[in-house]
Amino acid sequence: MKYFRFWVCFSLILFLDLVTKIWVVENSFELRHYPITVLSGAEGQKSLIEFTYVTNPGAAWSMLSDYPMMLTILAGVALCSIFIFRSQLEIIKPTNQIIFGLICGVIACNLIDRVFREPAAVVDFIDVFIPIIDYDYPVFNVADSGIFLGAFGYLIIGFLETKRAKQLEGNQAGIAK
Repeated sequence: MKYFRFWVCFSLILFLDLVTKIWVVENSFELRHYPITVLSGAEGQKSLIEFTYVTNPGAAWSMLSDYPMMLTILAGVALCSIFIFRSQLEIIKPTNQIIFGLICGVIACNLIDRVFREPAAVVDFIDVFIPIIDYDYPVFNVADSGIFLGAFGYLIIGFLETKRAKQLEGNQAGIAK
């Protein structure tokens, strides 16, 4: 199968995100009022990781919250664009299949939330507190973790490929002399 890794990563992120959101929505009242401590902090401090319930009509950090329809259209355009430009994105490469499988899975997850939930909003539930800098990170979900891994992976692969290309160019310049 030509895009096996892509479909495995796409399906995995989609499945994990949907299953966790179903559980969160079914327990939304309890989670909103009595979050579950997953990892507690030092005595007397806020929990490091909690499961709670919030919805977000916007993108990351609630950006563009007043434009959920635009975000829905943008998600559809992004998925179509990745499909159309799959050759240029070199999705045939195994590492790119993993990266774009995660990214497309995340886009599909958030698109499903925006189209099938009323109001059109993404369900978030993982709340992380960083006590060293006294920062309560914005609440996120499984799909958000996938977009982080996919984008960070794409960045790392880009750096490594650039480094390899420069080394190859240097080697070829040395041979030409």
